Amino acid sequence: MLNRNKTRLLFLGGYLGAGKTTLALNLARELKKKYGKLTSLIMNDQGCVLVDTEYSRGSGFDTRDITGGCFCTNFDKFVSDARAISISSRPDVIIAEPIGTSTNVMSSVIAPLRLFYPDEFSVVPYTVVVDCSRALDVLSDEGKPVADAVNAIPVHQIKDAEKIILTKIDLVNNEKIIEIKKKIESVLPGVEIIETSSSELENIDAIVSFVLSDAVSTRIPIGEQNEEFAIEKAKLGWYSCACDIVPSESVDMYSLETELMKGVMNEYDENFVVHVKVLVESPESAAKMSLVGNTIHVDGVYGSRYVRMPGKLILNARIVSPPRILGDVMRRLVSNISSKYRVAMVRTEEKCFSPRPESPAYFFSE
Repeated sequence: MLNRNKTRLLFLGGYLGAGKTTLALNLARELKKKYGKLTSLIMNDQGCVLVDTEYSRGSGFDTRDITGGCFCTNFDKFVSDARAISISSRPDVIIAEPIGTSTNVMSSVIAPLRLFYPDEFSVVPYTVVVDCSRALDVLSDEGKPVADAVNAIPVHQIKDAEKIILTKIDLVNNEKIIEIKKKIESVLPGVEIIETSSSELENIDAIVSFVLSDAVSTRIPIGEQNEEFAIEKAKLGWYSCACDIVPSESVDMYSLETELMKGVMNEYDENFVVHVKVLVESPESAAKMSLVGNTIHVDGVYGSRYVRMPGKLILNARIVSPPRILGDVMRRLVSNISSKYRVAMVRTEEKCFSPRPESPAYFFSE
C-alpha cells in the first residue's frame, strides 16, 4: 500500500511524441476520480516555454517544469522542485516526464535519487512509453537501430526501462502489437509490457495498480555511453515560442491549429517531423493538438472549441532541421495563420536551437 511518509515518484520516459503527457494526465485524473489520490507533475524540456506544462495546469493539476536542459543536468533543481511540491501540495504521486530525447535516465536521475533520498521518495519502477505506431520503424529484426533519422535513442530508452507501456494501440492491429512485443523482448528480455490507448483508457487500472503498489525501482543502471545519442540529438532543431493573442472575431481553435500543422507538413517530409505541439488557450477554453510524422491528433480540449477572448498560443516543434531554417519556417507559419484567422499575435518568448551534449551531475553504471 501507499506509504504516506514518502512521496511516490513515477518517471514516464520515452521518445518524443510517444504519448507520455497524455498518459500522465489520464493517470492523474484516474488516481483522483477512482482512488482519491492527488497527483502533481514535473515536466522537462530544452526549450523556454512548454505546451504540456500550460495544458496540465489548465487541466487543474499542480505542475512545474524544468527548462533549458534535462533532469540529469538539473538534478538539484529537480530534487528541490519535488521537495517543494511534496511540502506545498502533499501529493500522493508525482509524475515526472523527462525530455523525449533523454537517455540514461536510470543512471543519471533515478539511481542518484534512490541512493541520496531513500527516506523522501519511493521511486516507481522506471516506466518507458513506446508508441505502437512508430515502434517497428526504430527496431530491426535483431532489436538494434535501423538507419533512419533518429533511432538509437528510442532503442536505448527501452533498454533502460523496468516496465514498458505500449500506447496508441487503437492505431494498429493485433498482429502488429504481437510483432512489437517480440522486438521489445529482443531488446529487453522479460520486461513487463502493458498496452493502453488514450481513446479507451485500456488497462489504465493496471498502470494505476503498480503506481500505488509497494514496487520500487531496483534495476542496476546500464550507463551506456554512446556518441550516437549526441549525434542524433544534434540533428534536431527545437523551436519554442509563446504569443499573446487577441482575436478580432470568434476563432475556431481546431481549424487554426490544424492549419498550422498542415503548414508544417507542407514544409517538411514526414520522416523529419518528430513532434510538434500547439496550444491555444483563453480564460474560457483551450485546445491542444500534436503532429507526429504526418498524423495530426487532438490531445485535449476544455470549454468551447472557439476562442473569443484574449489568450495565448504556445508552439513547440522538434524537427530534423537546422535551427535557423526551422525558426524562419515557424515564424512564417505563425504569421500566416494570424492573418488568415484575424488574430493579432505578439510573440513574448522564443527559442530555437539544437541541443548540446548533456552533462549529468551524477552518472551511475554497472
